[in-house]
Amino acid sequence: MTAYSGKDHPARNPRNPYALQRVETQKGFLPVRLALPALLLSFTICLNAPAVDHAQTSAGAHNTPLPDTAELMQRALANEKKLAAEQERYECRVTDEAIETDSKGNVKHRTLEVDDQFYVNGVAIQRTLSKNGADLSGDQARKEDAKVMKETLKYNNEANAKKETDKQDQQVEDMLEAMMLTRGHRGEVDGRSVLFYDVVPNPHFQARNLNQRFAQVMQGTMSIDEATGELIDLNIKSVQDLKIGGGLLANLHKGFWVHIHNQRQADGVWLTDLAEGSGDARAMLFIHPYFHFKETTDNCHLYTATASQVGSAKPVP
Repeated sequence: MTAYSGKDHPARNPRNPYALQRVETQKGFLPVRLALPALLLSFTICLNAPAVDHAQTSAGAHNTPLPDTAELMQRALANEKKLAAEQERYECRVTDEAIETDSKGNVKHRTLEVDDQFYVNGVAIQRTLSKNGADLSGDQARKEDAKVMKETLKYNNEANAKKETDKQDQQVEDMLEAMMLTRGHRGEVDGRSVLFYDVVPNPHFQARNLNQRFAQVMQGTMSIDEATGELIDLNIKSVQDLKIGGGLLANLHKGFWVHIHNQRQADGVWLTDLAEGSGDARAMLFIHPYFHFKETTDNCHLYTATASQVGSAKPVP
């Protein structure tokens, strides 16, 4: 990882890792995390709603009633405000792999991209380092630098950043309306109180938008850090086919699955370390059926206010 000075780094106001927002296509192949924004983005916001905490949950708390969903979301949003200073110091390496196959599982197309990622007022900024194992050419690197600077300046404006994060928060609320957390129970993992739930569609809810239509065919499990409201692990899959616009706008087949995991760092910051999924889905004309995607985030580094590297981020057990 390169250690930048305060002058040559494209920005030094990083924050929350919304790794699923970057828009880029290659040969008409759109990464699935972008083709299903309603599904992935909403849960990733829950996942990445930043949180910093320094207190452990006492054993006595295991006998108290479970908090409701609205309360957990408010904890996450409150902790987001506490996180700003710590999260701004992080820069991570993100590796995206997307594989398109035919109905028999034979690989038709594979893409691999490696990025550096930092954060500006709650919005991820990613600089592409390589594609399919090849470093960017000089011209590509210059264009990438220009793109990064443009995005950095845009979201350095707090009003622009707030507009983006407000939109994301609304997507979360939309998804939560369409889903229910059931069979909740409390456990302890590594000395922390963790809430475990089954995720099911809300049978009494009438979907108003695409986000909620996706939510109504997904079910699975999730675990949440009780102290912060931070989602730790999510495993969901579609339990029935979904067609929107007769299948022309979106088509999600039964069996599509998504797994997202969030890792608490030693200083209390939570970072996404894995987002993956597989299945048969289309969104407009961009997604080919039968695909697998995997996004890993690692090699995170901490920087001082002047952007000199102070060490590697170390996840806690």
